[in-house]
Amino acid sequence: MGKKIFKDLSANALQTGVSQLAGLLIFYFMSRFIPKSDFGEYSWATAVGSTIVAIGSLGLDFVLVKRIAAGQDARLMAGLHFFHTLFVGLLTILLLFVVQFCWPHFLDYHPLFLLVVIQLVLSSFANSIKFSLTGLEQFKALATVSVIINGLKLMAVVFLYLFKTFTIQNIVIGFVGTSFIELLINYYFINKKLSPQFKPILEKKAYKDFVLESLPQLGVVLFDSALARVDWILLGIFSTATITAEYSFAYKFFELSKLPLLILAPVLLTRFSKLFHSNEPITAEKQKAIQDFFNLEIFISLLIPIFMICAWTDLIDLITDGKYGAVNQLIFTILAICVPLHFVINYLWTIGFVQGKLKEIMWITITVSILNLVSNIILIPLYGSVGAAVSFLLVTTIQLLFYFLFIKQNKLGVRFVPTMLFFLYAFLSILIAQLLFSNNYFAAIGSCIFYLSFVLLTKSVRLSKISY
Repeated sequence: MGKKIFKDLSANALQTGVSQLAGLLIFYFMSRFIPKSDFGEYSWATAVGSTIVAIGSLGLDFVLVKRIAAGQDARLMAGLHFFHTLFVGLLTILLLFVVQFCWPHFLDYHPLFLLVVIQLVLSSFANSIKFSLTGLEQFKALATVSVIINGLKLMAVVFLYLFKTFTIQNIVIGFVGTSFIELLINYYFINKKLSPQFKPILEKKAYKDFVLESLPQLGVVLFDSALARVDWILLGIFSTATITAEYSFAYKFFELSKLPLLILAPVLLTRFSKLFHSNEPITAEKQKAIQDFFNLEIFISLLIPIFMICAWTDLIDLITDGKYGAVNQLIFTILAICVPLHFVINYLWTIGFVQGKLKEIMWITITVSILNLVSNIILIPLYGSVGAAVSFLLVTTIQLLFYFLFIKQNKLGVRFVPTMLFFLYAFLSILIAQLLFSNNYFAAIGSCIFYLSFVLLTKSVRLSKISY
């Protein structure tokens, strides 16, 4: 594997791994020691708030990364994006105060909402700089920030627990403080990379061009936000805070199962941006290297779902004192099937995005999001959280099919048969392990060993050939 991509993946793995580990520990404390009703209310507020913040981004985030990675003026792009993020974030908070004034009972029903949105807005300020650092491939700086901030978050949660002030309100206040510190540290690192001093920039023509390029991506963000969180929001409307808490717990572990994607996706985006914006031909050798890299992605994507499907009930009931294990086994199993599908979707999305196929991506996302909304409205009242999980699997499969059909892949596309073999190996590994072992922990370990054996014996992944 090339030295540059190895360094980038290592640094990105460090920041993502630290972030997810700290997030998992924080999630453990919250799920174990916070009442389900409070946890469900926090999940609902986070779902609604993150949707609002995502829509306000106008889809500029990935356009920013692509432009900087392709060699455009990093200081100008970063300043324009930061101006936009500051303006939209402060406007969002102002509008919430107006809502509180006009509808004071809203915060009586949802007391966490304002605090959660303030925390999410501060995070968006920090993330604006983070996206710029990603475009500049400053993965070492991002890893440093991740270690510091997630360490502080975990320390804050442990402090609240030890001093018996462990309430959901105090936890959110702690998150507000760490988001502000993250903003300051990111600001320090961007100033080290860019000169003169980084600041918000409003150049009307450049900003207009920036927004116009991202307009198709706005449709993607608008509907992708709904795709990601409409199930949580509708569960909060059609069911109870307890059911919302149970589903959001399983969904959180589904997101944690996509940990390798969080490591690989930013590196893949910057690499493909350079590839498609250079004048170099995509040679057969380069195509093969990229295919080997994709095979490695799919192989890795199935490891965590295989283990967790087998170990889920015993492991989660153990760490949550019986609150979220057995009740969520079916829900997590359904969601876990979506993990490798999301890896393939991200790969095809990246190819389409760097080629400027934003309209195609937008229409795919809009169609799939409408289907997700309709299926959730139908299935949640009938089957509750299981209906939400089935809806998510259904629309994920449809989304993958649409990307196959409508995104031009330029000889870098997914090979169907080799990809399906990974799914077959995973299914057989789980089946064999559960037939051989009555103990769920042994079955989880055994399934991973069987899966690894299938892959190595068939030479489906060749690490020595990966150089992209």
